[in-house]
Amino acid sequence: MPEKIVIPAYLRETLYKRNVQINSLERLPRDLKKEVLAGKRPVLVFHDGKIHPARVKKASPESALLEFLSTPPSLQEKENLLVVIATDRVRYVLQGVIRKIGESLVYLEFVNPRVDPRLEIPGERVVFLSPLPLELFEALLSGKFFLLRDTNVSREALGHIGKFYVYDLIIDESENVAEEFERIMASPGKIFFLKDISRSGACVFIRKILTFPRETFPLYFRTGLTEGDKGMALSLGLVGLNRGVRVEGERTYLHMMWVKKLPEEVIIFLKGLFSETPPSPSAR
Repeated sequence: MPEKIVIPAYLRETLYKRNVQINSLERLPRDLKKEVLAGKRPVLVFHDGKIHPARVKKASPESALLEFLSTPPSLQEKENLLVVIATDRVRYVLQGVIRKIGESLVYLEFVNPRVDPRLEIPGERVVFLSPLPLELFEALLSGKFFLLRDTNVSREALGHIGKFYVYDLIIDESENVAEEFERIMASPGKIFFLKDISRSGACVFIRKILTFPRETFPLYFRTGLTEGDKGMALSLGLVGLNRGVRVEGERTYLHMMWVKKLPEEVIIFLKGLFSETPPSPSAR
């Protein structure tokens, strides 16, 4: 059933500021680290698309005790939280797992920024990329337009259905597909090849050197993945943000994140698709 998605507030900052992923407060610049550890510089905690200011009460290289400066969100142990320390030009981003919760307090254990394992894709799988106009993405971020995700992927369906899909649509206030997005969907897009994919993003490449005005920009990603005569297929049409550009030899790599994570079952299905064993509903 289609799901109307609230776009996380941090994506606006991600689009317009350089993001540096770190896994410890020790990796902050010296002066900034002193302010943060002394509780003089607030940090921003993102939860369910909302921003909650907090300050550091205690910290070690691997963890931190945070105190919320306003009404705390409803949290659960083992949840993941995003912590951002923003300067004029750079956002330092940490990911943490909640270990303990107290009154207005949360104890986080920092994790490697890439918490979602990446699945290397065998062979050369074509994907089509189309840049999204900033005005269209801004309308999405501001709430003027909405993201609608339609999928038939579920744990119950694994092993019973051979063809799955996950499609993102940008819809207007009348819940019709935005005209500009409709034109983008009808356009062919530029051909890249899929290197790896995870629940949170993907890496693609092209066999030429490309330059871009900026490294961070919104895009629309499309592909269809099949393997031999298994009768299994996955179609993807996803809205995302390119986060980085890398050139190696005669290849240009793009590193992107999805606006919303893919269901866990997508990765389970792909592991089965590219192995000799069909996906199992109990697979992990």
